[in-house]
Amino acid sequence: MLIIVFSILFFVPITISIKILKDGTNDKVILKIKTLFGLFNYKIEIPFVDLDMKKNGIPFLKLNTEVKKNEDELIEENKTMVTFEEIKKIVKKAKYFLKYYTSPIKYVLEKMKISDFLWTTEFGIENAAVTGLLSGILWAAKSQLITIMRNNITCSKVTLKVIPKFNKESFKTTIHCIINTKIGYIIIATIKFGYTFIRKRW
Repeated sequence: MLIIVFSILFFVPITISIKILKDGTNDKVILKIKTLFGLFNYKIEIPFVDLDMKKNGIPFLKLNTEVKKNEDELIEENKTMVTFEEIKKIVKKAKYFLKYYTSPIKYVLEKMKISDFLWTTEFGIENAAVTGLLSGILWAAKSQLITIMRNNITCSKVTLKVIPKFNKESFKTTIHCIINTKIGYIIIATIKFGYTFIRKRW
């Protein structure tokens, strides 16, 4: 019976939606996870971090996180303060992770499929000539990043937009990415990460 349930779960699709909003007023990252044919829905909202100062003069980042179920039901809300020393440690661990877990990461990327990727940027400064120049540079940078992404991940649809606003200071950007995979692939990836972790320890 357990084998049958596992076999069914292995092929159950899971959809992950990532939206990044940055417009100066509504800056946040929205993560939505949907699986089991819509029976399991989770939404996580992470506002962009705010730089602040502690009483002793040490800068830190304030991070608020909300976890919601079925769009509206708030399950958990966290407020975290992270110092720059802690950020350095996180970056160091991330470099270690990327170095020693290359094989599991490659497997995850191979099994992911991006069905839709939208990246819109609206910006401008008072100098129209510089705005036009920066617009071309931004187009080139976006195209290069998308080429790198497509070389590592299957991507069906990509939409890039650069909207220059001449003689006006503004900056807005939206990134929306929909990722599709299967629960079975996530299970295998977890096993691969665990095996690599044990092998590195011993």
